[in-house]
Amino acid sequence: MEKPKSKFIFLVLAVLAVSMMVAFSVFAAEAMWILAAITVLIFIGIFGVGFTLKKKYRENGWL
Repeated sequence: MEKPKSKFIFLVLAVLAVSMMVAFSVFAAEAMWILAAITVLIFIGIFGVGFTLKKKYRENGWL
C-alpha cells in the first residue's frame, strides 16, 4: 500500500491565500487599486491551484 503524500502544501497554499487577503485589505485602505486588483488575481490563482491539487490527491487516494 502506498504511503499517503504530505499535506504540507495545503498549509502553504492556505497561508499564501490569507496573505493575499491581508494584502488586498491594506492596498484597498491605501487606495492602491491596481495592486489590490493584482492581489485578487493572485488569490484566485492560489485557490485554483489548491482545488486542482486536492482533486488530484483525492483521485489518487493520497488523502
